[in-house]
Amino acid sequence: EEPKVEAKEELADRRRLLVAGDVEGNLVKLFAQVESQQKRVGAFDVLFAVGGFLPVVGGEGAAAAGAALAEYVTGKRQAPVDTYFIESRSTAFISAAPEGKKLCERVHFLGGFGVREIRGLRVAYLSGRYDPAVYGALEVGDAGSPFVGAAYTPQAIEGLITLAREQGSSPIDVLLTAEWPKGLTDKMGDAHGPVDPDDVPINWQEISSHPIAELVAALEPRYHIFGSADIFYQRPPFQTPRSGHVCRCIGLGRVGSKGKGRQWVHGLALSPAKSMPEAALMQRPANTTPSPFVVRAPPRAAAGVKRDADEMDGGDDGGQVIPDQVFLSRLPANIDEKRLAAAFRHVGKIERIHLAREESAEGKPCRGYGWVTFSSPEEAQAACDLSEMLECNGKKIVICLSKPKGQGEGGAPRKKREVQIVIEPHSDCWFCLVNPKVEKHMIVSASKDVYLATARGPVVPTHVMVLPVKHAPCFAACPPELQAAIQAHVQAIRKMCQEGGQEILVWERWIPMSVSAANHMQIQILPIDQVTAGKAREVLQETTMRYLPKVSLKRIKTHAEVFEHMNDSAETPYVYFEVPGDNSAKGRQTERYMYAGVDGEGPRIPINFGRQVACDLLGLDRKVDWRACTEERDAEKDLAATFRAQFLPFAPKRK
Repeated sequence: EEPKVEAKEELADRRRLLVAGDVEGNLVKLFAQVESQQKRVGAFDVLFAVGGFLPVVGGEGAAAAGAALAEYVTGKRQAPVDTYFIESRSTAFISAAPEGKKLCERVHFLGGFGVREIRGLRVAYLSGRYDPAVYGALEVGDAGSPFVGAAYTPQAIEGLITLAREQGSSPIDVLLTAEWPKGLTDKMGDAHGPVDPDDVPINWQEISSHPIAELVAALEPRYHIFGSADIFYQRPPFQTPRSGHVCRCIGLGRVGSKGKGRQWVHGLALSPAKSMPEAALMQRPANTTPSPFVVRAPPRAAAGVKRDADEMDGGDDGGQVIPDQVFLSRLPANIDEKRLAAAFRHVGKIERIHLAREESAEGKPCRGYGWVTFSSPEEAQAACDLSEMLECNGKKIVICLSKPKGQGEGGAPRKKREVQIVIEPHSDCWFCLVNPKVEKHMIVSASKDVYLATARGPVVPTHVMVLPVKHAPCFAACPPELQAAIQAHVQAIRKMCQEGGQEILVWERWIPMSVSAANHMQIQILPIDQVTAGKAREVLQETTMRYLPKVSLKRIKTHAEVFEHMNDSAETPYVYFEVPGDNSAKGRQTERYMYAGVDGEGPRIPINFGRQVACDLLGLDRKVDWRACTEERDAEKDLAATFRAQFLPFAPKRK
């Protein structure tokens, strides 16, 4: 495929680069393409190759690729451009040359991990691949090797971050990795995500990893180049939260693949960051998005430690929040509503922006804080993920869910507003059947205690919810007889799916809201095939590592056991999962896991966490936001009717 040369900076010292995907020993094809392009558009300064560079042992064409490689090593052939590569598969190569080596004239292995200056560009690189078992066996700070076989460990990631952040160093111009970063398509708004040219679902579990996402978040490179998926994709640029410049992510196909959707060589023209004027470095295209990558939050301050005044109004008070509204602090005096609206345009629909102003002062400057109300709690939560990533006048804006206003005036102490745990049906609740606006066309079945409904914006067509008829906030707060009725429905769906050769993923997320109408529990259930079921435990652990850093899920025996870990308070937020476990003589076992945020300790549970696990498991990142998956009313009605016909033979008998 012909590379497209993109001139990103109008400066005289631009470097002309080529970047290539997985070579897999196909050097003749790669260098023939390079020679063709150099004849057409002039010489390139350097070629960077990502993914697997060496021939795949035992793979198709491995013998021919090995023979061609030998010709370059012996000098019979010569590369037409200085070439630097990483290697994702070869244990022998990574272990034998951790600091890199010259493979042959003009072809260089960069090494295991590190930072080098090449043609004036600051290049960071990581060889190897992600293996969850290897990566999860060690913690950052533990003694250990940066690689186990060809798999990198936390020591490699932390080592690379340390090298890249050396005091006084310029930004990383280019980051080279084999894998895509997990969550690449988050925060993209209406922009298109990657598509496999053969129109098959992308296996995100196989091609991406959360350590690479953490690496991108920490290094904030100007360009991130990766391979492994045999797909060509350029994400819209995103603004780096700390440095402020944009990062461009480019995925490349495998050398020799056919079609534009698998383009495997690409041209770039860029100047070293260290030589660029700040105005040029900070330019942002119109399609720039917020960063999609989660930055690990710093540990919470210990009890009794005095907090900065700017943080006081944004503190966590144990879940007393307004679900669709965020509180902003550390705002500059000259901020206005239009600038905030532009900053949050990719998050969702804004209903209202209110800034606290000095009414008596000239120009009515902002007092440093304000509120933004969104159309849904999911949008408000997405805005919270941008906390300390948005910057204005050199101040990083702190964003958190808004708390109800206090009752006192004139400095009087505020009265803490209690979370309302209401059991009786609520006419304003979306899920209470007494609400005249409830979506009854989505109901599959109903008893006096429990009803079953299809999910709005389903992950898959058979995505359903089990809900109590009464306005119960969470399973842990339900009386035993209601818990039994809910579990009977879950078990009935499990039996139905197992007889059809499937298993189910189950989750419940409880985050107490100060508005009682928002507190109606839902048990979410997703049928999955047997192959996917075998990956569920691993995906749950990986997604937890990504969104709930340093959290260890507790394994429990029953759903009712959740309350034992809530410090005797129904207001304690928690998340609960049932995942398919190991096979046994009696069939596949069910494993149960939970995490509770007791006493405000540990990370906040993302409002979409359960759905994120489901989408990670199925490789459906584009469906994390339910609003992007909504159906027309007639289609929703058909989904409910289809599931009803399957479920009724298994439905619990009415007493």
